[in-house]
Amino acid sequence: TAHAFPVIDAERCTGCGRCVAACPPHVIWLDAPHAPAWGPKHAVLHDPQGCTGCARCAVACPFDVIRMVKVPAARAACHADATP
Repeated sequence: TAHAFPVIDAERCTGCGRCVAACPPHVIWLDAPHAPAWGPKHAVLHDPQGCTGCARCAVACPFDVIRMVKVPAARAACHADATP
């Protein structure tokens, strides 16, 4: 079976935080990609292994910045290990 992971377009993400609020397992966070930490932020999937694939983050995003991508179960562990 395949597992869906959210893929976030960091270039288009406004950092509004709606996806963070909608995520039941709380695996999406807002990050500041560059110092200082109080600058512009964007959403990042921090814990892929904890992601349930529910797509609530994608539905909550008002800017269509998040898309769900299915990854075969055998590759899901590799995807989770490769994602910061």
